[in-house]
Amino acid sequence: MKSLFSAAAILSLSLGLVVSPPSLPQASAATATLAIADGGPGTAAKATAQFSPAVPGQAAKLQAKTIVTSMTTEVTSSTWKTVATGTQDSNGKVNFTIANPLELKHQYRAVTGAGSTEAVSSTVKYVAKTPFRKLGLPAVSLNTNEGNSINTRSRYFEGRFAIKAGPGCSAVSSQLAAAKGRGNSSWTFDKKSYTVKLDKKVDLCGLGASKKWALVANHYDKSLLRNSLAGYIGSKMTKLAWTPKSKPVDLYVNGSYRGSYLLIERIAVTDPAKKKPGEAVRVSVPELDSSSTNNTGGYVLEWDFRKGADHNVTVGKHGYVGIKEPENDYGEAGKDTGKGITPAQVKYIDGYLAAADKALFGKSFKSSTKGWRKYIDQRSAVDYYIAMELMKPLDGNMFASVYMYKKPNGKLYFGPLWDFDMSAGNANKAGRLDNTNTWYLRDPLKISSRQSAETWFNRLNDDPEFRKAVSKRWTQVHASLKKSDSFLASQSKLISKSAAANFKKWNVKEKLRNYHIVKGTWSKEVSYLRSWVKSRISWMNSQYR
Repeated sequence: MKSLFSAAAILSLSLGLVVSPPSLPQASAATATLAIADGGPGTAAKATAQFSPAVPGQAAKLQAKTIVTSMTTEVTSSTWKTVATGTQDSNGKVNFTIANPLELKHQYRAVTGAGSTEAVSSTVKYVAKTPFRKLGLPAVSLNTNEGNSINTRSRYFEGRFAIKAGPGCSAVSSQLAAAKGRGNSSWTFDKKSYTVKLDKKVDLCGLGASKKWALVANHYDKSLLRNSLAGYIGSKMTKLAWTPKSKPVDLYVNGSYRGSYLLIERIAVTDPAKKKPGEAVRVSVPELDSSSTNNTGGYVLEWDFRKGADHNVTVGKHGYVGIKEPENDYGEAGKDTGKGITPAQVKYIDGYLAAADKALFGKSFKSSTKGWRKYIDQRSAVDYYIAMELMKPLDGNMFASVYMYKKPNGKLYFGPLWDFDMSAGNANKAGRLDNTNTWYLRDPLKISSRQSAETWFNRLNDDPEFRKAVSKRWTQVHASLKKSDSFLASQSKLISKSAAANFKKWNVKEKLRNYHIVKGTWSKEVSYLRSWVKSRISWMNSQYR
């Protein structure tokens, strides 16, 4: 038998030397390239990977890298997620289809094989384009990082916010933002409203710089105009310190057209001591927190039967008021830090509301020194009452969305106006909300949408001096209020294309409540609203003049 070792090899072994086997040809390292081609706004994207050497039939994955969130705790570390799969052809080529491309820029890579045979491409950055329509309004894009649906009101989803320029709005570049659902009964509707929180204060549509905004769907209101109208009326009631301003926009969420919306200022505190030039001025009171030394002011309050605030107090026998500001202070993990509202602040405003209620319903309630005027600012109460009585909002009888605020060492002020989807004749409910020739807030009514048999508005109207003040104020503002029809005419013209697109997506004939009044077409809704408002103003004028 022939020896398997050469003489040299035997010698080397005997000397304890390590001998390497003869070198063999090595396979080339696997390589991969990736390219992504945009399919056009609103369409699937195409990605192509090229692997070498080719392994025909081997599975391959297209992956996107998740974005670490900073405004929420959704993603604390990046991971690669598979968004499409395919197999290599005989040349090592793989075609992928990204069926629902992300509207935020992500890193993508292609991967095939595993372990020592794994091949990974270099990364490619890609973002899908939004298919904006030409509807005559600014277009707002609201995109979540990973394309998640904004499907709850209980937590924020991080993403980006931007505006494409339109009438009354300059373009706003992509901003870091977080959004969640908003609304109470309206959250049950298919067309949703959203709360938006920007990472920094930005001036949107000339409304002033702020982090806090809302996108209101106006789904119950088939005219799409009632909240805008309330803003117009509030702007004429100058004894209200602030009325939220708004702009009609078209909304796209994760690249999908959602309809005609209202971009509106949220009710929030603007601390006059901290305000910077260009920032929005909203409820001008100090920001209260655990470090505050003066607890007599800095409160934003809402009459709300649902008790939806962090802290809610009972006001005599007349219902619940929620403390909207200050709130609890929650950290990123959702835990109360203890730096927000304090028990002393809750106790103070609870006591003040109780005292105001006792004075209002006491024997000396008409007295300027002992009665309700000691606690409530009359001028704001008069202006607020006129606006609310004119619009007849369903919840306006101290049921919900009736706001007040309090400055340091000052009285309670009514306002701001908020939530007018169900108003101005589009609800046929007890109290004859659809009737232009009846009072809704002035007199006690046996209706379900009230917290007590007799409300603060009812009691204020028991004071002849309050009624005189209302009548006098009406004569001052009547001419301005009559221009509401001109406002509605111009606003309806502005949103006409947007409204047409909206009601191709959403059913204009849909009845959302058994008391919901619908007219069948958008143009009929607008005509009905204009007619109702003119009739309402005319009737109220006949009562006060």
